[in-house]
Amino acid sequence: MSIHTIKNRLHRSADTNSMLISNKKDKEVEQLLELFPNGDAEYFRSCLDHYSNDAVERVTEKIMECGGYYPQIPSYDPVHDNRLNACLRLLALEIFPDCDIGFLRERVLRYACAHVEHVTEELLKLARWPERLDYGKMDRAEGIHGQRYKDQAQAQLVKDFPQIWKSSIQAVLAENNWDYLKSHDQLQAMGSGGFWQSIKNLWTHWHASHPRQYGECDPRLESQLETLAQRKRETQAEHDVRFAKRLNEAEYDRQQQWIGCDCCYGDRTFEDLLFCSQATHAFCHDCIRHYLSEGLFGQGSLRGQARIGCIASTEDCGGWLPTLSLQRVLTADVWKAYEQSQLEGCFPQQRIQCCACSYFEWDESAESVRSVLDGLSGWVRRVCWWWTVVEIPTFSYFLLSHSRYFYYFPLIALRWCLQWDLLNHLEIARERLIRTRRGMVLYCKNPECKTVTCLECQRPFRGLHQCYEKEADGLRLYVEKAMADAVKRTVS
Repeated sequence: MSIHTIKNRLHRSADTNSMLISNKKDKEVEQLLELFPNGDAEYFRSCLDHYSNDAVERVTEKIMECGGYYPQIPSYDPVHDNRLNACLRLLALEIFPDCDIGFLRERVLRYACAHVEHVTEELLKLARWPERLDYGKMDRAEGIHGQRYKDQAQAQLVKDFPQIWKSSIQAVLAENNWDYLKSHDQLQAMGSGGFWQSIKNLWTHWHASHPRQYGECDPRLESQLETLAQRKRETQAEHDVRFAKRLNEAEYDRQQQWIGCDCCYGDRTFEDLLFCSQATHAFCHDCIRHYLSEGLFGQGSLRGQARIGCIASTEDCGGWLPTLSLQRVLTADVWKAYEQSQLEGCFPQQRIQCCACSYFEWDESAESVRSVLDGLSGWVRRVCWWWTVVEIPTFSYFLLSHSRYFYYFPLIALRWCLQWDLLNHLEIARERLIRTRRGMVLYCKNPECKTVTCLECQRPFRGLHQCYEKEADGLRLYVEKAMADAVKRTVS
């Protein structure tokens, strides 16, 4: 037998042994996942490497010794997302909502398993980290992208902008965390750099090697391409509306059929007017917007009004401006302010308010129960009075025949029952139950805000939050300044 044949057999034997070991470890990981659902498979795999015999039993014993805790992977959509992004969202939105996402992303990529636990432990040791301005928010563009998405995004941008150098496209992608949509917008704003530069770049692209081809488009890139196509359709629709409006105004001017606005007395087309419910007065959209903006943000006379009356200045009109038509005419921010003004006076005691926007929730547990507590307190006091006047003397009569020390028992019981502030104790218990039921923070559901509010101090809830921290810092600075001024006066 030749040496070459022996070496080939040894290699095949080593490959077979490694395959058997890998299959054995996969089965052990499956057993651990059955025992500990939603566990991190890579973490279990790294734990199994430390044991040669009875690995599953020994890893299970270690987990039980730690109180049953084990690293888990947050839930995510495996088609459009990955576990690294799920861990990054948990860290950036719940555990450290004020930490810079790029800083967290770098640390998540450092570890192969138990990303949340490792990054949390590292940041707690640092005790300080770079903060971000958009507190409590995370854009999908700031996530972690796979290599497949990166390659397809670069190939698509090369196809979209053939007049731009590939090196420039790669630089823009790296600057925008390899996000296709943000890079597309930036490249579109950059332009090509002139006619001759575009010709040169086109020639370079034609002679360049083709990028790696994939049989199926990445789902996230496909979603972004659909978003980009939808933006183009909306832009085209706005352009068509403006063009149709110009044609309509030209036709009105040619036929001399302008309609006057009853507020500014300007000439308008029928499509640019809003009629009151009595159909006797017409107002242009500009006057409606100005009137509502002044009534909501200026004088505030329209805040909380369910109906906006007719604004005709010539005569009294009992009509009002249709609500659905107002929503179509007003801008998004003015209409949102008008809707919010309708809810300002609702549920003043049951509202849980976001500290950064007008979003609030209705808390049923905060409903006033003063009358119930008063009745309960009176009922308990009557029971205590009956116990003090009737039961305690009778019970004490039998005890006094055995010992003289029981003579003080009725007096102590009577004093305790009369001094018991039952209503105050029930209020304290109720507040504790409310705090336990609704928690300590409010997660704002407004997609433009998403601020986490501390319900104790009504301030944004940050990673290592301390209530009234700003007020305490202000008091400390005031005391330090007063002490420094006193030292200066003493020295002078």
